Amino acid sequence: MTNDSNGTTVTTGKSAKMDSRIGLEYIVENSDYVNKLGLALDTSNATVKKQVFELLSALCAYSSNGYKRAIETLEYYKNIKGERYRLNLVIVELDKAPSVEYQIALLAFINCVIISAATLQDRIRMRNEFIGLNLLPVLNNLRRIASNVPDIGVQIDVFDEQRECDESQSLQGPDGINLNSHLDVFYAILRQVAGTPQEIPFLSILQHLLQIDPKEPISDIVWDTAETLVHRATLLEDKEASVRLLRSPSIQKFACPHCRSDITSPTRRQSVGAPLTPGPAATGSSHTTATTIP
Repeated sequence: MTNDSNGTTVTTGKSAKMDSRIGLEYIVENSDYVNKLGLALDTSNATVKKQVFELLSALCAYSSNGYKRAIETLEYYKNIKGERYRLNLVIVELDKAPSVEYQIALLAFINCVIISAATLQDRIRMRNEFIGLNLLPVLNNLRRIASNVPDIGVQIDVFDEQRECDESQSLQGPDGINLNSHLDVFYAILRQVAGTPQEIPFLSILQHLLQIDPKEPISDIVWDTAETLVHRATLLEDKEASVRLLRSPSIQKFACPHCRSDITSPTRRQSVGAPLTPGPAATGSSHTTATTIP
């Protein structure tokens, strides 16, 4: 065992690889080890960081709980460094890695954390998270040396092949819609709701989303929350389920300056089979509506 410049104890030699089931199980069962690994990443020593990423790769492949520990490590590092994105460190390190060995370890981790995700949707989400942080330009730079460094070429091939495989499974939605195309999905929804009562809430949803400022760190949480709530809404089977989804211990009232009317306003057409009962908010001049978060 050795100490890095931050005083964090890290493992070296054969034990650094933690390739025994006993070592991996110990980390899985002891959540406080996440802090140690996160602190170990906060160093200028590329060798130490390479060892940590190799360990995180092993955890991802070991079990679902091991995968959880690997993600928690990145979250912990993000928090102690005050960064916005948990995967940003991986991309930054890959782009400026001082050695080929470190680059290979980082590429292997990227593939492990994507491939080991529980579901197709989770794999696509994780891959898109990397892509959103400009992974693809970094990979394109590495392709130039891939012919001379076979191991880098292998890792890039794995990334490309897995991406193609996943996208081929999720690519086509109803009526041949490309579900990976923002425009295709948008226009497909617009065609579905155009000329129906649903076109008004659809427009309202878009107007609310337009108010999210991507420069604000809270916007990440807003988008994640919106995605979760919309997903839950698509699973509703009856009105009672809707009530449960919208219920919360306290109801917060707010006025939206961008809305011309609230959801109970007479100007909004009613969805067929789902009449809305006008509430007190409909009669006020402030157009306040009750919003809840489950």
